[in-house]
Amino acid sequence: MKTKRPSVQIDWPELYTLLIAHFRQLNKLTIGPLDRLQTREFRFLVEKVLALSENYDLTDRELLSAYLLYEWPQHLAQGISLMQEIPEVPARVLELGSGGAPFALAALMSGSTEAVAMDTNPLVLKSATDLCGRFGYPLSAREHDARLIKDWPVEGKWDLIVVGYALKEIFSDATKQKNFILSLLSKLNPSGHVLLVDSSATDVNRQYLGLRDLLVKEGVRVQAPCIWQGACPALAHTSSPCFTQRPFEKPFMINDIQKAAKINSNSLKMTYLLLCPPGEKPTHPEGERLYRVVSPPIDTFKGPRHFLCGVDGKKTLGTRLKVHPKQSKAYDYLKKGDVVAIKNPVELEGDLLISEETEFTLKAPFDKPVK
Repeated sequence: MKTKRPSVQIDWPELYTLLIAHFRQLNKLTIGPLDRLQTREFRFLVEKVLALSENYDLTDRELLSAYLLYEWPQHLAQGISLMQEIPEVPARVLELGSGGAPFALAALMSGSTEAVAMDTNPLVLKSATDLCGRFGYPLSAREHDARLIKDWPVEGKWDLIVVGYALKEIFSDATKQKNFILSLLSKLNPSGHVLLVDSSATDVNRQYLGLRDLLVKEGVRVQAPCIWQGACPALAHTSSPCFTQRPFEKPFMINDIQKAAKINSNSLKMTYLLLCPPGEKPTHPEGERLYRVVSPPIDTFKGPRHFLCGVDGKKTLGTRLKVHPKQSKAYDYLKKGDVVAIKNPVELEGDLLISEETEFTLKAPFDKPVK
């Protein structure tokens, strides 16, 4: 029986009350206001957030506390958005190299019934279980090196295995990463998935696109974001990253930290791959000309164009119409990340143009699976 997918909204004031209390506990600070930091606490937090870019050692209590108040909530929001793209709610979830287990918590909030976090750092695991428990979600934790797959302290098959912002720390070599992911895919139930999430930085993004190509050659299919299952077209161009961008209504703490640290970020940006086991097909309908919109409208010498990546590789999309009829009205509301179907476009060397005869349909919004 399929689990009904709940509508998930993060109660940021409640969550930050818990995070602020935990921040003070980790740093052995005196009691302050429940819903905000005192000025000296906030300055200390901003200093440690900036320090994370140079030293990401979460065994350090001060750095861990900064991670939990700044990066962890953003990863939780990313996880909740990405969980909506999985065709069925995963019942049993494992997060590897979990840190504070934001993706495991996102799965539990999205309807999963069991979630396990695995990491080598006992301090961060304790923070993860404490915070999830106080937020009302039972998270299990295992202190273990994820690379030692044969000795994992968990048994059985999984509906979802997540590696979020940890793959490079587990294995830095691309071939070892590929073999590791193949091992993870073998631990899934037939309809399960492996979810990889990381930074949108260009070097990280291209590394993941290269890893994607290695996995595709091994017969692994990509459920999202890719519609195209061949070699990644973005890698053919050195200045063509392919990352995901999601809207984000920032809670007050993240907004204040970014202002103080002069961090310019108005959305959730990330690189991600949602992978099916070899032999399993994505849920994309067969026989349709589907494309993922991979850019906002961009001014080109041909006029405004969206970049697409789909069943026959990379294309550009524009229109000949100033007013769209019903069959192509969806073009007026197009967003980066949407999946669209196109019938009867005017095609000129990979440039698709919508005309009066074109049928243009939104098959899935940017944060939903293709049905």
